[in-house]
Amino acid sequence: MSLRSILIAGLLSLIAGSALAADVVTSEPAASVNWSGAYIGAVAGYGWNKDKYHFVGSSVDFDVNGFVGGLTGGYNWQKGQFVFGLEGDVSYANIDGSVLKVPFVPPCGIEGCTAKVDWFGTGRARVGYVFDSFLPYATGGFAVGHVKGSADLGACGFTPTCSYSDTRWGWTAGAGVEWAMNQKLSLKTEYLHVDLGQPNFDSLGNPSTDAVKFDTVRVGLNYHF
Repeated sequence: MSLRSILIAGLLSLIAGSALAADVVTSEPAASVNWSGAYIGAVAGYGWNKDKYHFVGSSVDFDVNGFVGGLTGGYNWQKGQFVFGLEGDVSYANIDGSVLKVPFVPPCGIEGCTAKVDWFGTGRARVGYVFDSFLPYATGGFAVGHVKGSADLGACGFTPTCSYSDTRWGWTAGAGVEWAMNQKLSLKTEYLHVDLGQPNFDSLGNPSTDAVKFDTVRVGLNYHF
């Protein structure tokens, strides 16, 4: 099964599950929902980026993309129509890609180059404004994630390949909208831009890469206590 098929199936399952839960949970009408309080949930979506590797005047760029999904939790405070919150999440990621440049372009012309984000998490503030049962919001804070990549012979000194594998800290910002189905359940869709900074290759040569940045679009289902 392809990654795209897995993603689509996961999103459809999430939506179907939320609809079923909305039928079986009895609570207040959405118009009377108070957003204040703690919540937990799950998110799933897609991430993408374009990595660029450099070596002595040459550069090679290539796409990285893939599935993201994980758990989230937070706390909201509602003051009139405004909602202020703190939210954290941690996600498995399969945002990866590779390239082999033929004819030879260092540092990606013999063994090729690879790049991957295999997990990330964020801690963010949220500020939103309630319109009936909808909560559009802006969000931003810190990010952490594990990144790895490799370049090849011709840019790595006396070794056939060189690489980086590092847990890095950075920042994230984005926006989203959340819909309260009732007092207990809400659905959201969210965009985040994540910047984890520039990793360093473990090499006597001097290949380099731009900062590891990627974008995600995720949908989520939250349960409010």
